[in-house]
Amino acid sequence: MENEERAQLEAQHQKEVDNLKEEVARLTSLLEQALRDKSEKATLIAQPEDMHVTHFDLQNLGANRVSSKFQ
Repeated sequence: MENEERAQLEAQHQKEVDNLKEEVARLTSLLEQALRDKSEKATLIAQPEDMHVTHFDLQNLGANRVSSKFQ
């Protein structure tokens, strides 16, 4: 009788271990996918787009403000 109970307990334990392994594998897969998605987003954000740069003539900076004071 004890052997049967022990065998049932071991079988139940093994089933629970197998279920935990499957759940860990599923959660690991979800985590990896989330990290890949986040990494891809960060890569897209980090890549510079064509930027239009406005060049300023340093001598003329503030010229409009100064001239408006005297008008």
